[in-house]
Amino acid sequence: MSNIKNITQHIIAYSEGDIVELGFVVDALYKELCLVAQSQINKLGSKEVSPQELVHEVYLKFSKSFTINANCRRHFLAIAANAMRYLIIDQIRADNSQKRGVNFCATTLSDSKLPIYDNAKEILYVHEGIEKLRGIDEKLAITVECKYFAGYSEIETAQALNVNVRTVRRYWRRSKKWLAIEFSQEL
Repeated sequence: MSNIKNITQHIIAYSEGDIVELGFVVDALYKELCLVAQSQINKLGSKEVSPQELVHEVYLKFSKSFTINANCRRHFLAIAANAMRYLIIDQIRADNSQKRGVNFCATTLSDSKLPIYDNAKEILYVHEGIEKLRGIDEKLAITVECKYFAGYSEIETAQALNVNVRTVRRYWRRSKKWLAIEFSQEL
């Protein structure tokens, strides 16, 4: 328990501008960051980048930015997953959504599993939808980031948002409904 408090103190110090703390935080959470990175890679199906490389890219991105405002371990991991998402979206766009990663499956908004190449278009739509949703309701956007991109459970999402699980379920239902309407307008 004291280790978690210690990590939280380092995260808060980093959020307040002490860049040296980032190294400690990434080192302490490295295994968890790699798991988040693997989840992100599985969504894309990329064989070009390893989880470690993706974590290192996020570290470089964070080391150049003082806009991270995390208040706990879960929140930091959610922000890292979001940064990984942006890196993955850039790669999807660069690859023009080519069919790749045939052996991987990803969770979709309907909670079903699809091969990655079938899911690339949905990933781009969800990414763009989150940006629009953020302007309407930040908590709904963060819920989608946690559940869809970070692969968090309801409990983990609740911890990241500092709300209860029932609230996360409500946010998730509302987010999926809003995104479905948004998708239907795009198609």
